[in-house]
Amino acid sequence: MISGSPKSQRVEYRVAAADSNPYVILSAALASGLWGIENKVEPEPVVTGNAYDRKYPARLALPRTLWESAQRLKGSKMARDWFGDAFVEHFAATREWEEREFRKHISDWELARYFEII
Repeated sequence: MISGSPKSQRVEYRVAAADSNPYVILSAALASGLWGIENKVEPEPVVTGNAYDRKYPARLALPRTLWESAQRLKGSKMARDWFGDAFVEHFAATREWEEREFRKHISDWELARYFEII
């Protein structure tokens, strides 16, 4: 049960990064919520205490890389149903490109660490 009056109720969505496109994020959040309602998906149990101290099943883990995120998007039937194949393929392809470009980058740490052995 959520405490407080109906006027004090709100929904918070804290997973998205600050540099995300707010329109894409809001669309994805609304579509996933509506999909969950339509498919009668029961939410996971409420997390109490320190969430960092708990272990979670692998199926609940968020992607760790941009590449992994793009692959999950491409494989998501829900995303394809709600946003269409063209959008999913294009958006995932732009993230794959970004990940490939990132991998070409040499960081200051790498230069400092490995320059001495060249």
